[in-house]
Amino acid sequence: MSQRSQCEQALTLATAARNESVAALAMLVRIPSLTGEEGAAQSHVATLLRELGAETVVAEPDIRALFQRFPQIAQYPTHWQHDLILPYADLPTYAALKASGLENVLHYKDRPNVVGTLRGTGGGRSLILNGHIDTVTIEPKAEWTRDPFGAEIDDGRMYGRGTSDMKGGLMAALMALAYLQRAGVRLKGDVIFQSVVNEEHAGNGTLDLVRRGFRADAALVLEPTNNRIAVSHPGGLYWQVTVPGRPRSPGARWDGRRQDGVSAIEKLPAVIGALLRLEREFNDRPVDDPMEAGRAPFSLVIGKVGGGHYETVTASEAVLRGGAYFAPGVGEIGEVMQNFRTVIAEANTADDFLREQPARVEFLHHDDSTRQSPQIPLAVHMGGVLKGRGSEAKVCPGPFCCDMRHLVNQGGIPSVIFGPGTIAQAHKPDEHIEIAEYLACIEHLIEFIPAWCNLEKEN
Repeated sequence: MSQRSQCEQALTLATAARNESVAALAMLVRIPSLTGEEGAAQSHVATLLRELGAETVVAEPDIRALFQRFPQIAQYPTHWQHDLILPYADLPTYAALKASGLENVLHYKDRPNVVGTLRGTGGGRSLILNGHIDTVTIEPKAEWTRDPFGAEIDDGRMYGRGTSDMKGGLMAALMALAYLQRAGVRLKGDVIFQSVVNEEHAGNGTLDLVRRGFRADAALVLEPTNNRIAVSHPGGLYWQVTVPGRPRSPGARWDGRRQDGVSAIEKLPAVIGALLRLEREFNDRPVDDPMEAGRAPFSLVIGKVGGGHYETVTASEAVLRGGAYFAPGVGEIGEVMQNFRTVIAEANTADDFLREQPARVEFLHHDDSTRQSPQIPLAVHMGGVLKGRGSEAKVCPGPFCCDMRHLVNQGGIPSVIFGPGTIAQAHKPDEHIEIAEYLACIEHLIEFIPAWCNLEKEN
């Protein structure tokens, strides 16, 4: 039987077994895998890979080795219950983690990556299929109208935490491999399936696989893109600014005509103005990437503010927290971080009180951006498969940070983001995925994987 006939047989099997595909996704969604608690779900994925006959490696990320190998990029481990609790002024370091006393909650014990390799017959191009198993918290739980781990199906949608972000992509790839195998499709190139931990607010799972030497000629990152191709993504930065004050009661706020009590809250407008000015300055710069045309290159979010302890005393401290996304053309992550330091320093200099007791900017997490040509062979071949199937084949920029940065920037592996679901459903109550989109992704991958892996390997 020809390869084309075998692929058609795999597609026929997938069509006939759609209920099986849906049930497989539901089973994974029903296993909670919040960031920090990924072990049970990873055990399930490892079992599925072994059933496929894959060479399966289960290994916890080595945080010390990550900081040694990638000091500019490695992040502190995160846990949904202890998220972003260790700020840093310059870069996170292993020494600071050790000194923090937080290793009892920020670690990778019982949080392994799972990698399954299906060996090809030789001579073809290899392919990584990468996705994260961890999901964000289900809080605020009261806003869910469905069981977050129930995998309830209603009106063509499956509901549950991780359906779109991104168990749908992981399971679509596993099911595609299963149907190809049942149809007897032989691949020349290796397929390396990676289910990683702690993508949320860290990315250390994929980074550790790069460190360990898992490589391929190309990679698909199975994040939700509504089954569209993305070859780039923005960088990201989580930040906080701590603003000082001088606590005084109403009777002591003024010493004669001299103001003595200063509320940190009074100083927030100067700091907020500096941050918004930074956003405007970045967005006023010309954009040199045609794929970014019409999009704001810098997006600042001020998400949280807190401060003060008592209504009748000036606040001794206020803290702003937020995030920022920036297009690849804006600059390197280190440059963006330095711009934050500069504008806060300028705000301090311009204020008499802050000049003596300066506001302090720190960071909670940083992501480097990824930029590739839309003409990389992987994107071209994926586009050809999608076009042949009557689907959207346009290559676009990705709208969110993800682990592709490590595969491309640290691993040197050409990659695209491609998967079912939508980022609009990520991190929200009643997260769901369109079942038809999930099933379509399985079929897209059934066509693409042999098309890529049976191409002659480039010298």
